Amino acid sequence: MTTPTPSSSISSNGAAAGSAALEALLRLPPPIVQVSIDVPEVQEAIDIGHMAKRAGVDLLEFGTPLVLSQGLSALDPFKAAFPNDPVLADVKIVDGAKKYVLSAAAKGADFVTICGVAHDASIRQALEGQAETGIVVVVDLYAAPDPVQRAREVVDMGAAVVLVHYGGDARTADEGGDDTLEVLPRVKDVVDVPVGVVTFDPPGGRAAVEAGADIVLIGHPYLLGAAAETMLTDYVQQVKSVRG
Repeated sequence: MTTPTPSSSISSNGAAAGSAALEALLRLPPPIVQVSIDVPEVQEAIDIGHMAKRAGVDLLEFGTPLVLSQGLSALDPFKAAFPNDPVLADVKIVDGAKKYVLSAAAKGADFVTICGVAHDASIRQALEGQAETGIVVVVDLYAAPDPVQRAREVVDMGAAVVLVHYGGDARTADEGGDDTLEVLPRVKDVVDVPVGVVTFDPPGGRAAVEAGADIVLIGHPYLLGAAAETMLTDYVQQVKSVRG
């Protein structure tokens, strides 16, 4: 698949638009910058979200620590703090998929994640929720035995976004095993939806964009501390500069 130019927008695989903010996000030329707000407290997450918006971030992630420690009900105050910005709930669904997609949508999320290693039945249930509500289901390919094949399968089912992800535990165990930049262009070759990539620093973000990433994710250590806003602003500027 041809890498989009800076004037291109990304498609959404026919997913219904959930909000004006979501429609605007999907029309943006890539790369879209997503900040993974992986902290356990809602107010802290809101503060980070405001900082991230000042830094130029496009998509706010209500991270898995928030989901686990506070529950999806905490999406209410988080989304209220950012009524005009798209929010992703990183639920990492594996089973019971449709009810969790519907719950995330009801709480105002514009995106929700499901694990690509989930059963096909769960993927299809999540996509039923996508069709009913307009929330965008993101399939996280973390630990998929063949991420390229799985990306093709889930997009054929109707997935609107896929995420190439070499996770924190895998990175700790074998940092040299991170094959994201090799997998990414192969995924881009077989799907026609936005492809996100988890990155860890500006060089990795730039490399991901050069390899075709439509969405780049960044989290710690760009969330907390006196230098966080400066660091995150620099990250955003560097990845946005790759395609002009």
